[in-house]
Amino acid sequence: MANLSVDFKCITSENRGIYYEASKRALVFLGMHESLDDILKTINHEVLHHCFAENGENEDMDEDQEERLIYCIQWAGESL
Repeated sequence: MANLSVDFKCITSENRGIYYEASKRALVFLGMHESLDDILKTINHEVLHHCFAENGENEDMDEDQEERLIYCIQWAGESL
């Protein structure tokens, strides 16, 4: 499995974070977050994108399905 690189940008964007599969890099836009916990959730979100890409799981899902699955994974603890 290739390593994931996470970079932080001190600007606002229409995204909170974005994952680039080709370069195995995630960008986190700090200006779009309200707390450290919020930043950590975005990092986890981008890590899940990376894990799906590395294991070929994203070939079976479209972008909307992948986003929905990540949302469910991240909120699973709250619903139990």
